[in-house]
Amino acid sequence: MKKIIFYIILLLFYSSLSNAHGIIVIKGVGHNEGYIDLKIYNNKESFLKEELAIESIRKKSNKGEVIIPLSKIHEGKIAVVVYHDENNDGKLNTGLFWKPKEGYAFSNNYTPKGPPLFSKASFFLVHNKPVYIKLKY
Repeated sequence: MKKIIFYIILLLFYSSLSNAHGIIVIKGVGHNEGYIDLKIYNNKESFLKEELAIESIRKKSNKGEVIIPLSKIHEGKIAVVVYHDENNDGKLNTGLFWKPKEGYAFSNNYTPKGPPLFSKASFFLVHNKPVYIKLKY
């Protein structure tokens, strides 16, 4: 009976992913506390302006990895910004010289050496092909 329930849940999960246009897999999530916040941008003018993100998703944190199906984006050039809102305050907490105190990442596993650039974080999203991004703490 437990196996049947497991397979039903697995089937429902994968059928919900098939309705998604894209799938972002966040790897290296440090713990279960808080939320994973993901923002997607499609041009350098809107990049890092949260109110201009073409898709914003907030999902409960899960240690290890969090799978985020996209619902609004099919294909195209995008950049993903993600952070682990560990204390659930709705923002990325930073310290001295704006160094993040919470887990964060950009698509292409890009680590900026100064102000983040859309051109370095952007990539071409392919329909139903998972994109893997690893958080840095």
